[in-house]
Amino acid sequence: MDIFDFPNPFISVKKFESNLKGQKDSADRYLDLLNIHDNKIEEPKGMEFFFYSKTKKNADELKKDLEKIGYEVYGIERSTKNQYSIIGMTPPISLVEEKFKDWIKKMNEIGFINDCNFDGWGTLSHID
Repeated sequence: MDIFDFPNPFISVKKFESNLKGQKDSADRYLDLLNIHDNKIEEPKGMEFFFYSKTKKNADELKKDLEKIGYEVYGIERSTKNQYSIIGMTPPISLVEEKFKDWIKKMNEIGFINDCNFDGWGTLSHID
């Protein structure tokens, strides 16, 4: 399936590019804070992820693609009349800056292909 298979895509190329830039900017700030406060930043961490979709079908397809790469999807919930939330967790991933940004790009692309928006990520940091 390709984004151009959708007659009225939910996620436009412009929205995809803007979201990707914002996610990478957030990653810079997040990594700066981790470097200051987390003495175990070099340890890989599981990342919780958040997507949303306009249709259940697209959310289900996204879930399949995420599970194919070993990610756990907690579930798909209808959050509003026309929106579904997809939440899950990765296995531990590297937070080395370029690898982390590559992961963010990959998540945005998986969302884009499935006409879903990658809404963000988070992890619990270990702060001593």
